[in-house]
Amino acid sequence: MTIVVPLSPGAAVDIETRLYAQKLAQNIGRSFVVDYKPGAGTTIGLGHVAKSAPDGHTLAAITASATVARLAYPNLPFDPYTDLALVCLMTYRPTLLLANPTTPFRSVKDLIGYARAHQGKLNAGTSGAGSLGELSWSLFSRLAGARLTLVHYKGGAPANIALVSGEVDLIWGGFASSMPYIKSGKARVLGISTAERSRFLPDVPTVAEQGVPGFTYLQWIGVAVPAATPAAIVARLNEELVKVARDPEILRRLHDDGTVAVASTPERFREQFREESMRWRKVAAETGVRFTQ
Repeated sequence: MTIVVPLSPGAAVDIETRLYAQKLAQNIGRSFVVDYKPGAGTTIGLGHVAKSAPDGHTLAAITASATVARLAYPNLPFDPYTDLALVCLMTYRPTLLLANPTTPFRSVKDLIGYARAHQGKLNAGTSGAGSLGELSWSLFSRLAGARLTLVHYKGGAPANIALVSGEVDLIWGGFASSMPYIKSGKARVLGISTAERSRFLPDVPTVAEQGVPGFTYLQWIGVAVPAATPAAIVARLNEELVKVARDPEILRRLHDDGTVAVASTPERFREQFREESMRWRKVAAETGVRFTQ
């Protein structure tokens, strides 16, 4: 069985997916291969799965970026919502606003002041052109009144490397993939993207409370299969994924990475996907964003 990761190795999606694959293999007695197909805002990997045989043997690790795929790529030959069956929303995680430690700001308020005085001078890395990260920076820029120059990478791991090397000044970083850089002083945390502070980093203020009211940006990871996959197979996969998400060892590992387990039903996952797609479509219309591809 194959789980396709639509981003580069080393990102939070990769770390979490491999964790699930190991536990699934133990639970159901089947071997799993993690296959990386990064690029085009996760649509290359998701498109591959959408066209795969609907037999439950090819799964996709699907992320929040899929909710903006049709916005970013209007000529996309598939629709993530209709051409994939959403099996289970596994987890969500706050995203950290990180800065290179050589930058002159130590808070979001400082960042806003500097960016307003130096419009377009700061470089912000994303996990890919056409990704949710690109749209989230557009929302941040509009609410903060500060224009940033976006630089696109094929996943969170390359963006992390770009930040610590000084190639970019800012990124949105995941807990698991960014924490080594934070602990070593190679990245500075300015804020957290959720509406409320995280219990994992309670002393880190939200972006919203630091002068960007209304800003939220939440990342999540789920599992999807081709749309024509029989309902019985989807239900069985959901059952096994819920077991994984509730496993004490998995919960401990997720907690250590600042991740919250969800383990939803397919129906609730579809509902959330639809709600978020509508939200980001509205943001795109309000910001006038034109995705860079």
